[in-house]
Amino acid sequence: MSGFWAGAAVLTILALAFLLLPLFGERRRNGRWSAFAVLASLATIPAAVSVYLAVTSFDPDAGLGASPEERAMVARLAAKLVDNPDDVAGWRLLGRSYMVLGEYGLGRQAYIEAWNRTPAPDNDLKLSLGEALFLTDRASITGDAGRLIEEVLAAEPDNQRALWYGGLAAAETDRFDVARARWTRFLAFNPPEEVAGTIRTLLAQLPETSAASGAGDAAQNRGETPLPQSFSLELKISVAAGMPLETVGPGAALFVFARAPGERAPVAVVRQSVDALPGTFALSDANVMIAGRSLASFPELSLVARISLSGQPAEQSGDLYAEMTYRRGDDPKVALVIDRVVP
Repeated sequence: MSGFWAGAAVLTILALAFLLLPLFGERRRNGRWSAFAVLASLATIPAAVSVYLAVTSFDPDAGLGASPEERAMVARLAAKLVDNPDDVAGWRLLGRSYMVLGEYGLGRQAYIEAWNRTPAPDNDLKLSLGEALFLTDRASITGDAGRLIEEVLAAEPDNQRALWYGGLAAAETDRFDVARARWTRFLAFNPPEEVAGTIRTLLAQLPETSAASGAGDAAQNRGETPLPQSFSLELKISVAAGMPLETVGPGAALFVFARAPGERAPVAVVRQSVDALPGTFALSDANVMIAGRSLASFPELSLVARISLSGQPAEQSGDLYAEMTYRRGDDPKVALVIDRVVP
């Protein structure tokens, strides 16, 4: 089995080089990266690096060939967490299990659940979530995934997994000197020659100097508008007359969420006592779930105020809620009236 996976890794590395080298050539000729093409090509790398260096969350001997019994074990773990949602270790194990199975979207959600319940996430959780974000949204290497990787590198400059992904993030944002330094440091750990040879080739194709001196300059060079330093919404929340408040027990809690369209995980969340209603609450960049995100970066947000009867963030039947859409540029002072019941 190990021989099979080693062979597969070699083929992956060769395919990666075949795909990437022309893209680096295009970057030199035209002065621009084809970001989608680069990131699409790079989606194969975590499996290859994990086989050789055991630095990712993947287990190559389990992989996509997991037996029905192993998949059933993962399903049982997921079901157990429905009844024990505060089991952080369980969420982390579930995230890793989904990643092994190639269920990257489910893995990302499990890691987010672990993140939401961890007051001070460690570097392994940051890197695991960053990897899951990258594998489900390749552009996140220059966004949320990249920010998490930068945090890990700041704390663990020799983390091989972070050095690889950090090099990708740096190259994609035109910080070629940083990419060179990270991949060179990666080589110092003496990976197998198939891996080392590919990285040396990529290093040779990097431009000699960075096109931008920092992240802010790079954003400006790409025509992006820098995000404001802070953004806050002021939410005036009340409960409509006639709502079944008799169902609200002492264990209930008020959750205020901001979600991006199409995303289940909240961008930002606030938890308050139900006794604070009616009241005015601030939802700001200080409440974002992933460091570096800003509410101002989303053209549209779904704002939800929900009285959770169980006191848990997961929505359940009987919860009372209000929901509205906020669009960038609207008045940041918003009124929400809780007038609906989760069926």
